Amino acid sequence: MKLTFVIVAIAMATAAGLTPKETASGRKLYADKCGRCHKAFKIEKYPAPAWNMWMNQMTAKTKLTQKEADLLTRYLQSLRTSLAENGGSGASQH
Repeated sequence: MKLTFVIVAIAMATAAGLTPKETASGRKLYADKCGRCHKAFKIEKYPAPAWNMWMNQMTAKTKLTQKEADLLTRYLQSLRTSLAENGGSGASQH
């Protein structure tokens, strides 16, 4: 199940405009900085302003650099965009 999530997430993020390297880096940042403390949240359940609020709060807490925070935000936005384009199916199965 986890491998399926990773494969779908990579395909969706790449399709949404991130390079494969950015997608891999964004996924790793999410796993290392976010997934370490809590489960993966369903991106589509929260409006963009809520994600922005959480990103601002968690950026400070996890000591992300601005570059890392920007990449992580773009990665999550790419997943949200891909989910919307695919009718909400795919990467947010957890």
